[in-house]
Amino acid sequence: MISIVIPCYNRENLIVQTLLSIKKQTYEDWECIIVDDGSQDGTYFEIEKFIETDSRFKLYKRPETKPKGPSACRNYAITKSKGDYLQFFDSDDVMHPDHLKIKFEAINTHDFQFVSCDLKRVVFENELDFDLYKKKDLDNNLDIFKDFVKGGFPLMMMAPLWKFDFIKLYLPMREDMDMLEDHELYARALKDVTSYFHINKVLILLRDGHESLTNKFLKDVSSGVVSYLKATKTVFDLIDGDNEIELALLKKVLWVFRLAIAQKEYDSADLCLTFIKKNTKGIILNMKILRIEVFYNLFRSIGRGDTLFKRLLKI
Repeated sequence: MISIVIPCYNRENLIVQTLLSIKKQTYEDWECIIVDDGSQDGTYFEIEKFIETDSRFKLYKRPETKPKGPSACRNYAITKSKGDYLQFFDSDDVMHPDHLKIKFEAINTHDFQFVSCDLKRVVFENELDFDLYKKKDLDNNLDIFKDFVKGGFPLMMMAPLWKFDFIKLYLPMREDMDMLEDHELYARALKDVTSYFHINKVLILLRDGHESLTNKFLKDVSSGVVSYLKATKTVFDLIDGDNEIELALLKKVLWVFRLAIAQKEYDSADLCLTFIKKNTKGIILNMKILRIEVFYNLFRSIGRGDTLFKRLLKI
């Protein structure tokens, strides 16, 4: 059986279509555990009404003893699950009718630790079409941990179907993070993965056009910079002195650093710079960071918030 776990908050206008896509799965041996995170609209009622005739759906409210947030909801859902496989899913996304069937056939036949698929972003008001998206196929012979942390293997939260006996070794998810908790979890898991398969087919649609934690972060770095750095620190602790990964991670943090400057979020920029300095090795690289610090202090002293001189803040 496949356990699908879904955290949910204020998705009154989206959740039914998500649940309908699960109900229509051609693979039928699944359970779907939904945990409401204290919705303030009619979400809970809409779910309750939809699932009343299908016992495979289970609906819970996040216990008051658990902190608010998707990680706590997912962790609680997992304690209620009974499946052999675990599929994370979001309350605003949509499954292809053969999503679970295709993944299950692959993971069951070859005993992979996980099987993932392509995802496509769509504006949620538009018709949901799985057939229009074409892109370059991902290579199944990657150094998966390295390619994941560098961004070459974009394994988002809902992309993989996990063998539960494997992923449970890395649970629970961290509940002290507002974003990138999936990245932090997957980095730890992928470090030890020895068998996987990626299906080069769009099986999940991600619906854009509404507020998300990622969109909030891009508009306001301060909303997620601490979580971003926590996730990055996890990866630094796993890389075993790999200079290539280290440099790639530093460049990502520098991107957030420049974004913070553009927003004049100097406290967030300070956190990024402190992180970079603590995790930078090598004389040449340290000299580049020193140069960046000098220019940053200059920009801050004159109150510049744009990135007109961002070439001076790169390594």
